[in-house]
Amino acid sequence: MDTIKRSDIESGEVCFLLDIYYFGAIYRFSTVPIEIEDIAENTSIPYRGALSDPPVNLQSDLLGVDLEANTISLELVFEEIDWVSEFLKGRTINDALCDLSMVIIKDGKTSFTQQDRIGIFSGRALDAIFGNPDAPKGAVAFSIENSINIRDRKLLGEEHIIIDDNYPIGIIEKSRGKVVPFVFGSPFSAPIESSGSITLEEDLRVTPCYQAGGTPTLKTQYFQVAYHSVVIEQVSNIKIYDGQGGSFTNPVEIAVDSRGFLHAYVPYYLNVGAPEGINIQEDNFQASSPEIAFQYYAQWSGSDGGIPSINGDGPLESAVDISLYALERSELLFDYSSWQGLAPVLNRYKFGGYVNDLDLTAYEWVKQNIWDLLPIMVTTGGRGIKASLNLYTYSQEIIPSHYLIESGEIEIISPLTPLEGDIINRIVLRFAYAGNAGAFRSQVVIDPRLTEDEPLKFRDPLAYISYTRYGLREKVIEAPFVYDLQTAIRIARDKIRAHALGNYAIEISASPRYGYLDLGDIVAITSERVGLTEHKCQIVSKSWNNNRWRYVLHIEDNPLVTIRS
Repeated sequence: MDTIKRSDIESGEVCFLLDIYYFGAIYRFSTVPIEIEDIAENTSIPYRGALSDPPVNLQSDLLGVDLEANTISLELVFEEIDWVSEFLKGRTINDALCDLSMVIIKDGKTSFTQQDRIGIFSGRALDAIFGNPDAPKGAVAFSIENSINIRDRKLLGEEHIIIDDNYPIGIIEKSRGKVVPFVFGSPFSAPIESSGSITLEEDLRVTPCYQAGGTPTLKTQYFQVAYHSVVIEQVSNIKIYDGQGGSFTNPVEIAVDSRGFLHAYVPYYLNVGAPEGINIQEDNFQASSPEIAFQYYAQWSGSDGGIPSINGDGPLESAVDISLYALERSELLFDYSSWQGLAPVLNRYKFGGYVNDLDLTAYEWVKQNIWDLLPIMVTTGGRGIKASLNLYTYSQEIIPSHYLIESGEIEIISPLTPLEGDIINRIVLRFAYAGNAGAFRSQVVIDPRLTEDEPLKFRDPLAYISYTRYGLREKVIEAPFVYDLQTAIRIARDKIRAHALGNYAIEISASPRYGYLDLGDIVAITSERVGLTEHKCQIVSKSWNNNRWRYVLHIEDNPLVTIRS
């Protein structure tokens, strides 16, 4: 979809189209009966009508994510289907894939093709209501959603639990039932201040591991560090610490358990009798025994990283790759191209660490721990969950994708109005989490009171302007999946850019043909009435009301980049 040039869209009326995929068949509804040409199949596709104007009211959480709030509620009559009969056969419309789109029509016809349709919302049917004795048999009411109400898939699977069936021999009692972690990125080191400069603390014990499995003679014990493959480019060494400070180092190895799942372990050679191998390094390491309860942690600084990237190049650590990995695990609909298109910017943000909580959903985890730290707006659109660079990205100038001029087709209908949100001009970002200590080992600070930069402490011009206006406004952010210093600095500066001066918005009304404008789009608006000239804004709300589109625009308010007369 979306191949037509937006500048070529002429004025007309909106015709909404709804495609529903139900048990191998496609049911097509529209607000006006119409035929749409499919140039790929060289045919015309009829839409039957029978669709009222859908209640399109799509919102963003401005600088965060609020996908659950975006739903489309519908009432339809399927001429071919008796929904009670379907129910008695064990089938309902729930979980059917639904695509809502639009075209512009004139005199009941359109120049749009199937490939040109403007996507509005994609999701799955939920909460179907049917069987009303006073309604036709094909009548059904439902909502379209694309959230964890539809898919509630976990980030980790049950294979991460240590059970006897996984390994043929050698599991100790206290390892049974433990969760071997999901490890990603390069959780290697923590930048710390030392004598006025920055040094790296590499002895960072990050991820828990467990003794499970071994050789039949038990001269080798296996310490499980991850229940998946890890990056091994040549030799990837991992150091294992016991609870008393002892350690050993050996290369990580990959094996397949009895159920076909890959797992990564580090062998420990006991050197009793005829040893099966020699440890690269050993320092008073205490192997686990029934009498002594040791807790083991892995240090990854000699390794090549955790689970391989989805593109096969190094560990899974860049923001886009992690997002796509989690979205695929979530089984929600998502717009792959929107994420991949942001890779040049977002892949500067690198993450790492471990997860061993079986209850975390893939979507909630990536939302709270990755997306909330990125300079993006995440919304649901015509192709599913999509990402747009935020208007207030610190390290990237955002070029408007559309230029709007107030006229009869576009009208500003509200004054500049402040949006809710905290003013922040001093940020403390804690990162480099050490699992064994349960503490962050490093932090970066943006402080408006500094007269010059210091190691891990930085000035910022917007923070200073905010400080002179509002006084000191502080916030502490914890980032347990950040170990890279440059990523930590970028996140801190992004937060200052987004929150130092507060946020304002205006609302505009637009004619039907402007339905191609979408949540997250950066636009430049010009209005002689209000006094704006190509002023940069971001769309944070989209709704359809009385044959007009309404958009709320988050407006740029940055004296360092906004030209003022």
